[in-house]
Amino acid sequence: MIEFIQSILELLSPELIIRRGGLILLLAVIFTENGVFFGFFLPGDSLLFLAGMLCGLPILDVSIHLLVLALAIAAFVGYAVSYYVGFKLGKWLLSRQDSFFFKASYLNMASSYFEKRQHGAIVIGRFIPVIRTFLPLCLGLIRSDFRVFMVYNFIGALVWTSSLVLAGYFLKIIFPDLIHYLEWIVVSLIVVTSIPLIRQFLKIKRDRVS
Repeated sequence: MIEFIQSILELLSPELIIRRGGLILLLAVIFTENGVFFGFFLPGDSLLFLAGMLCGLPILDVSIHLLVLALAIAAFVGYAVSYYVGFKLGKWLLSRQDSFFFKASYLNMASSYFEKRQHGAIVIGRFIPVIRTFLPLCLGLIRSDFRVFMVYNFIGALVWTSSLVLAGYFLKIIFPDLIHYLEWIVVSLIVVTSIPLIRQFLKIKRDRVS
């Protein structure tokens, strides 16, 4: 069992995803995390940051402009697909029993996040794991205005991808030796990006108790 878990963690390693699949797999993972509800566990934030650090190297030999544009499109299309799924199948999903791949509590968390921040949540929520995946599904379910959603979807996709990719890209330029500490960087990113999710989860629990 331990070996199985270790193999799964290795498959989800941002560095391994880029090394083995290059740009194509990178785009597929970003699309899946944004567009398919069972992609909530994928390492989107750390993957974007690492892609920026590896951009221009033999492992990811593309220009930074093409990389940011392609990733933003993948995230944008993913959200549009997720909205459509929520619009068409949201009620059916809610009627199903919880499983590892879908929990109604995740959808409720995204709904609560949107209620307090309105359309700004579509941009800010991109930076929070789980909420990032379930938010467009939630908005499709409640029939949120599609045109407004798409505007904020475009802004959110561009801000999320460009900020993380460019942060990794310029950090590599300023501190080139950091490329030798990728594992530590990825672990640190996972910890940092998990903090907003934990805070949101604890806040919802406090609200229910009160």
